[in-house]
Amino acid sequence: MKIATRLAAAALLLAPAGAATAAPAEDGTVHKNIAGGSTTSVSAAPFAVQVSFDAAGTKVGCTGSQISATWVITAKHCNSPGLRSVRLGTTYLQSGGAVRQVAARYASPMGDVLLLKLSAPYYGSYVGLSGSFPANGAPAKVYGWGYQSEGSGAMSYFLKAADVTVAGQGSDPSGGPTVSTRSRTGHTLNGDSGGPLIVNGKLAGVLSTSSILPAQNPADYAGYSNHHASVARNLGWITSVSGVAGS
Repeated sequence: MKIATRLAAAALLLAPAGAATAAPAEDGTVHKNIAGGSTTSVSAAPFAVQVSFDAAGTKVGCTGSQISATWVITAKHCNSPGLRSVRLGTTYLQSGGAVRQVAARYASPMGDVLLLKLSAPYYGSYVGLSGSFPANGAPAKVYGWGYQSEGSGAMSYFLKAADVTVAGQGSDPSGGPTVSTRSRTGHTLNGDSGGPLIVNGKLAGVLSTSSILPAQNPADYAGYSNHHASVARNLGWITSVSGVAGS
């Protein structure tokens, strides 16, 4: 059965900044899980970055990964004139860590990959770039602050993680090669675009598209598809622009 897909961030780019935070539950707590994922700590993914469409780092629309002191990688379809800043070193949406302005943007000619050069260095922990395409069946993780349910318009206040499984190779809307995955414990949604696909501790892909979920979150997230622009297939270009090599 063919499953409809969408670019995982586009809708949020039109939402007001205030729509990005998760609404408190009736008991005063904040909803923590997004489409079945679980919250995680900054030590588990210190490289995770919020990509924002304002200078203050409060209108978050995409996710990214820090690959060096001055470079962040995300999805090319997140690129727009409004993309202004990134927030690094925090698990909390729109708060904590450090904000850096985006000094320059470089779009890959071969896939849904965008490199962001920061206006000033941020000396955090960086994720290594994978130089090889992951094997089918390999376990992997995804990270992001995306929607809690399909079409909800509410992102999580906490960084989330979910388990996925590598399912082969596909292509993104730009015609570039992707690492295809199947969701296991959670599913990436709007706001997760450009977020990291981690295989064996390295960045194997950046989220490009994901399946559209039913109107209500399914009890079992297994089997829904995602496509992540391949880092290995874009590695030569990434290195030529940023100087960051893979392994």
